[in-house]
Amino acid sequence: MGYFIDTHFHLDHYRNYTDLIEEINKLQQYTVCVTNSPGVFLSCKNMLPESKYLKFAIGFHPQEKNLSHTDLKDFLRLIDRTNYVGEVGLDFSSDAYRDRNAQIDAFEQITQKCARDNKMMIVHIRRSEELAIDIIRRYAPKKCIIHWYTGSEKHLQQLLDAGCFFSINANMISSNSSDKYRAIPNDRRLVESDGPYTKVGGEKYAPSLLPAVYLEIARFYNDPDFILHTYQNFQRLLTL
Repeated sequence: MGYFIDTHFHLDHYRNYTDLIEEINKLQQYTVCVTNSPGVFLSCKNMLPESKYLKFAIGFHPQEKNLSHTDLKDFLRLIDRTNYVGEVGLDFSSDAYRDRNAQIDAFEQITQKCARDNKMMIVHIRRSEELAIDIIRRYAPKKCIIHWYTGSEKHLQQLLDAGCFFSINANMISSNSSDKYRAIPNDRRLVESDGPYTKVGGEKYAPSLLPAVYLEIARFYNDPDFILHTYQNFQRLLTL
């Protein structure tokens, strides 16, 4: 109990979120609840109880087309209310997402702020690897987690060289491109659920399934001490 950590969970995307808060606390699972906008973050902070095991991250998701420059100002005003930032990043995989230049401007300002104030940032990158790596290298945030990475092994290595950690979920290691994740060294691995957008054993993710996620990833890496190693990685990340 108390060793399981979920670095990326969309609590507000579940209808029964109040039941899940109770479950997370009962199971003593450290959970970072990401949000997609500063408005959602503020609502969660004002309406839902944080605890030792449940923390809210302030987000500015690149897929949220309706986010405006005013929302970015709100984000930068509210960021000091938490040590956790996410989900943020760059996504050039669809024209339906935010304007590229607006994404770049936001991600650069957010990364600079996280680096300066040593915030933990949880980063979404899709078809934007080179630019995202350039921004991360430029500002060098110490506590940077790459969420559900889908790029090449070459860019994965560049992100490792920049000091990034990688959060891994059950769907990643069962995908056709799972071999590249073996390049992530033991001391840079974290675990995410990305609930409710993943399945474990064919079942939609719920906090009770987090130990099963750990078991699947431990088997993938052939690491019988994966739970302890991941816990130590997260603790080290917190102290950077």
